[in-house]
Amino acid sequence: MSIIPIKTNTIALTTIAMIAALGIVVRYTIQIPVIPNAVVLTPGFMFSILGGIVGGLPGGIIVGAIVGVSGALSGTEIPILPMFGNICLGIGSGYAIYFSKRDNLKYYVLVILGSGIIGGFFPTITVFSSFVDPLIVNVIAASIDMAQAFLWAVVALVVEMKIIRPIVGNYLYSEVEIKELDEQEG
Repeated sequence: MSIIPIKTNTIALTTIAMIAALGIVVRYTIQIPVIPNAVVLTPGFMFSILGGIVGGLPGGIIVGAIVGVSGALSGTEIPILPMFGNICLGIGSGYAIYFSKRDNLKYYVLVILGSGIIGGFFPTITVFSSFVDPLIVNVIAASIDMAQAFLWAVVALVVEMKIIRPIVGNYLYSEVEIKELDEQEG
């Protein structure tokens, strides 16, 4: 089990804040309605997922909530769906680090499946199940969100590996090196 030191790591907090800020802009500006007031295709999904990948459950929930507010304010969907959905996207990707080490097949599968099922399918099917639409419409909308979340989870994994990790990876994931530096300074 890996521990994410998000409370004590300034670089982790800054990285999470930058992901959230970019997510706000992208979620608010880039939206392709598929089913009006129900399903929107957007790369904003990736930022909530990326928050979970970088910051575990706390990072995923924080970024998901912030990006969700942006989606709710955009007015293209029922406001509760982007709020609940983006938080679930962060949870769906953030839980994986607690069950597997980074950079192995199990971790990648957990992030992709968690993002798709917990973050894509679950919020859409639960939010719309109370409405008057038939079950098949709810399942189709939830399946579209699930497929979109699968896609953006793969992209988020690549972004984390190719962009974020080379820049700040040593500060985010290496508690041993940070503790050694503290001992040398003191």
